[in-house]
Amino acid sequence: MRFYFISVTLILSTNFICAQQPIFDKDQFYAYEGTFDFGKKYRITLGIFDEFKSIVYLDLNTLQLGALIPVEKDIFRDNNDSTKVFLFSRDKNNNVDSLNIFTKSDTLTGKRVSSHTRQTISFASGKRTLKGDLYIPVSKGSHPAVVFAHGSGASTRSVAFFTTFFLQTGIAVLSFDKQGAGESTGDWETASFDDLSDDVIAGINYLKKQNRINPKKIGIMGNSQGGWIGAMATAKCTDVAFLLVRVGAGENVMETMLHENKGIYKADGFTEKEVDEILIMDRNYLLAAMQGKIWEQGDSIISSFKNQSWFSKIFPESRVKSLRSEKNWKWLNRNLMFDSYDYLKKVKVPVLWIMAEKDWNVNSQKSYPRIIKALQIAGNKDYLVKIIPKSGHTGLIAKTGYYDEAISWQYAPGFWDVMQSWLQKRKISNRIFR
Repeated sequence: MRFYFISVTLILSTNFICAQQPIFDKDQFYAYEGTFDFGKKYRITLGIFDEFKSIVYLDLNTLQLGALIPVEKDIFRDNNDSTKVFLFSRDKNNNVDSLNIFTKSDTLTGKRVSSHTRQTISFASGKRTLKGDLYIPVSKGSHPAVVFAHGSGASTRSVAFFTTFFLQTGIAVLSFDKQGAGESTGDWETASFDDLSDDVIAGINYLKKQNRINPKKIGIMGNSQGGWIGAMATAKCTDVAFLLVRVGAGENVMETMLHENKGIYKADGFTEKEVDEILIMDRNYLLAAMQGKIWEQGDSIISSFKNQSWFSKIFPESRVKSLRSEKNWKWLNRNLMFDSYDYLKKVKVPVLWIMAEKDWNVNSQKSYPRIIKALQIAGNKDYLVKIIPKSGHTGLIAKTGYYDEAISWQYAPGFWDVMQSWLQKRKISNRIFR
């Protein structure tokens, strides 16, 4: 069954990288993270993206993005244009301080701005040990900070220019490997959202003890699945100062998964009638998991549809009980009922909740009014819920939002500007990103 539930920070086509990418030496790549100013209001920002195993960049003028393919030390080429070369230069202390971009027609030289420090850290959450990175802007005084609540899957700490956005705007970042992913202990495959929200709270408690962090200005940045987790953590922890969410759902997990599946089936070419029939099977299967039934009972629900003409397309191979399928069933049983609405009814701190118009991972149209209603019930006086036009789940411009749509390589206008202005108006941020 195709329960993809894709909810990463950014999804890019990696075929060309998989074929050409040299060994990924993350420790060396850290040196290139940051924002570079080329004058005339032209800036680009670069950060490590673990899922891509490379450095990705965002042009802050055009909102186009791409990945850098290593050629040799300090030299990269653009994945979308092999004639475009990035050459980093270093100062006398061997720190990267400038960037030269060579194209067929021009050479641009940019200086690094808003330096930061990075420290590899670890902290405890219950019996789990979570490891990640703490980034802090190099400027005087104590800093506001965000803890990242990641999307689904084995999400790890490096999330590219989502890190450098906050650094550029004067905000520190704590991003850690989800439990059971990267270097953190635990098991994300069976973890409940309640456990994951406790991990985020543990990150907040860690930050409160750091002398360069303002303990009264620690917020959460939730991405996709991190919307549920961020809402839960904010409702549970009195020390959260603000909540930012990108493409988080305002429905429960089950309804969100069914919405996502519908988009997958439509993209795969099933007829409307077939989609409706398949979704009946999906809903019954998920309800069985939600109700605490065993895997075999869920499997019998699937098998009852085996005579349908579409069945072999959904299940080209026989379903077999395995460790992975049991883990998935356990995850469904623990998490399908979670609804951000239930937790947002208790959230009174400032909230920015951004969704995408063309989102087939999250039903933005149904989520929008529910999020607003929940915050109204909470008596929240400071919130902004906004759907970004033309945006897919990744934040990139999309036509359909289906999983198989060609990548536009350009962010939809609005997302970065909305977040920047929201942070500035609340005096959480004191610098501009673009």
